[in-house]
Amino acid sequence: MGSELVIKNLHANIEGKAILRGVDLMVKQGEVHALMGPNGSGKSTLANVIMGNPKYEVTDGEIWFKGENILEYSPDRRARMRLFLAFQYPMSIPGVSVANFLRRSLEAVREGNKPL
Repeated sequence: MGSELVIKNLHANIEGKAILRGVDLMVKQGEVHALMGPNGSGKSTLANVIMGNPKYEVTDGEIWFKGENILEYSPDRRARMRLFLAFQYPMSIPGVSVANFLRRSLEAVREGNKPL
């Protein structure tokens, strides 16, 4: 079983402040990992950096997903690779179920594929 996500020596800043310093992580297909730590320890920053949030500056390291270095990929391109960030408490939109919202979001990034 190959590694789906490999993070090597990742360093990232926000507004000039170093948040991630030398993060290493390997997640193989089918594995589940939990990131735990106190507020301000970098959990959300790591997720945002993996997703390519432009508020964060990667100053060193690599992020590999399915054998591709994704650091230079846009958030949209990462989404087309099926990398998504879901929130613990998603915003409520009256009349729209979470399942329908996720289905439509996925369809929006699937280029040339049939709708679900």
